[in-house]
Amino acid sequence: MPKSELIISENLSKSFGDNHALVDFSLSVKQGEISGIVGPDGAGKTTAMRILSTVSLPDSGTLFINGVNALTDYRGARKSIGYMSQKFGLYIDMSVEENINFFADLQGVPKSEIDDRKKMLLTASGMYQFRSRLAGRLSGGMKQKLALCCALIHEPKVLILDEPTNGVDPVSRREFWQILNRFASDGTAIVYATSYLDEAERCNTINLMNKGCVIAGGHLEYLQSLPEIDVIEIKGETVRNIIDMIPAKYGQIWSFGSALHIHAPKGRNYAESLKTLLNNNYEISVIYPSLEDIFTYLTYKGDING
Repeated sequence: MPKSELIISENLSKSFGDNHALVDFSLSVKQGEISGIVGPDGAGKTTAMRILSTVSLPDSGTLFINGVNALTDYRGARKSIGYMSQKFGLYIDMSVEENINFFADLQGVPKSEIDDRKKMLLTASGMYQFRSRLAGRLSGGMKQKLALCCALIHEPKVLILDEPTNGVDPVSRREFWQILNRFASDGTAIVYATSYLDEAERCNTINLMNKGCVIAGGHLEYLQSLPEIDVIEIKGETVRNIIDMIPAKYGQIWSFGSALHIHAPKGRNYAESLKTLLNNNYEISVIYPSLEDIFTYLTYKGDING
């Protein structure tokens, strides 16, 4: 049975004065799919998330959530939505369990089902033993996991997450994703905004945003086919010391941790000539473009002349 599209947005736009925060934003997310929204600060991710969650209205465009027109019937659409904003918005003077109970009541979860759902979420998030702790005394990662539990307690068909793991430790991030994958496998459609490219690669589809626009979107394999360049990777202990030795004709040079990536004109076989230029003192190879390569290429491709 084909999976249904639970989120369909077309040409959503939003401006704040002269600032065009979102321009013609279109997105389709199917049942059980995790769709990533990736971009730097100010790219328009939060504006998109607020509109998708019906917290904010667009200036133009259309949005359907689980078949409901979210712009004309936002209350009906909200029944299908779980939303987690960037900022911790729970009650710090209430316990973990009390916060979840509050949101369960707010979302109309049948009282006969609350305890089972709550136990499942607390166990899956590793929070069960902390259920009596005040929310204000939780670590950053635990606060985010509690917020996710509250967003999921009513078992929404659509989950909107706005940079939920910013500042969260690696262990909590892993547990966070385990919960997301569990709900996605049960059919929840998830939109996940992040500035972490490694997290974006966990998503089924990825939408790259810059200056309010989606500059590219699709599966990672498709995005890797877009750059019309060879990505040459140079590894070595003193790799940063050789940047000035590489002529401009080889393309743009980017630092990637302990390596350099050169976005070279395609098909010029520059990797071999670089080995000669650098006296074979470095490990040099042509690689598949990473998500960061793709984003930088699409953002700055006008500067590559070949």
